[in-house]
Amino acid sequence: MKPEFTPGGVSIQTFQEIFDELAAGYRAIYGEDINLAPESPDGQRVGIEAEARYDVQQFALSMYRNLDPDFAQGEALNVLIKWAGLERRPGTRSQVDATITTDRPVTLPADYTVQDDLGQQWITGSPVSVPAGSSTVTLYSREFGAVEAEPGTVTEPVTIVLGVAGISNEFPALVGQEEETDEQLRIRRRRSVENPATSTVGGLYSVLANLPGVIDLVIYENDGDTTDTERDIPPHSLWVIIEGGDVSEIAEAIAKNKTGGTGLKGDIVATYTEILQRPGGSEMPIDHLMQFDRPVYVDLHIRANVESTDGGAPDVAAITEALVSRPWFVAERAAASALYCVAYDSTDNILLTDLEIATSAAGPWTDGALTPGYGGKFVVAPENVTLTVI
Repeated sequence: MKPEFTPGGVSIQTFQEIFDELAAGYRAIYGEDINLAPESPDGQRVGIEAEARYDVQQFALSMYRNLDPDFAQGEALNVLIKWAGLERRPGTRSQVDATITTDRPVTLPADYTVQDDLGQQWITGSPVSVPAGSSTVTLYSREFGAVEAEPGTVTEPVTIVLGVAGISNEFPALVGQEEETDEQLRIRRRRSVENPATSTVGGLYSVLANLPGVIDLVIYENDGDTTDTERDIPPHSLWVIIEGGDVSEIAEAIAKNKTGGTGLKGDIVATYTEILQRPGGSEMPIDHLMQFDRPVYVDLHIRANVESTDGGAPDVAAITEALVSRPWFVAERAAASALYCVAYDSTDNILLTDLEIATSAAGPWTDGALTPGYGGKFVVAPENVTLTVI
């Protein structure tokens, strides 16, 4: 068999098929009595040649597979996703939404710097214009990676700008992310070529989901004439809850993609200024006041009994790591029964029993399900996983 294109793709030879083909050729040239045993010089030569041909065929197969964005890797995938108008998301800085109070309209310069209680610096990525009063501005850690900041700690301005009266952060920083993996990028590419959304909410979701730095989001809609009392959404309004992303970019996306007259709910208020041109050529700014929320992180506590089924010690560390690493989405409920699968996938030869969950170490504990609320998102810290070996 030779390498060939088939209905199922490219088919290549195995190493043994290549070796046998070369051996048959050498026997035809030098006679059937040629010694091609693995320890003989001629046998080793045939083996080296077969390995080289096999490597070339493997390389060709890899190149063929890299033509398909669902299987491509690395730089080949980076090239292919350009056809979908996408780029791999690089590693990101941590970010924090700071409330900046001013006594006059000011423009914060690029690299405007604020320091937290630990001496870590937080900067603006570009110039930001804010009106008099309180405005929410996204600041980024000067260093890439996981930089944390607790609420109320980003307060000390390093760059002095006349008119800035105070700075503080109500919420903790969103920790920076690693560069987008091949698997994550493939998933995002497939989503980008799905059928276009036909609803306003679907279109807005797609735009927000593709903003740089956005990790997760959910949009609730109340298209009725009365307040949605369960989610506290006013009539004819949207409630956007988004994790990650720049405040100004989020405000611009909402302003450009929501329908006119649609109300908004949210504690984060940001202004998108649209610049229009008057008939005479001068500029006319229109301020769009946008609202949205960040997720409220809810601690999920997990406890269970674990024992080994082969007489050894159960790998508690692997189970804990799997439970901590399990991703959660905004408003996703946690079912204790589903976490058994996460634990069993992490290691072999274990028996897990009496798994329960709670939102506090003091309980109440349940073997059923819990919800973080419409605007919440569960997080599992290592110290909140208790596994008792029995």
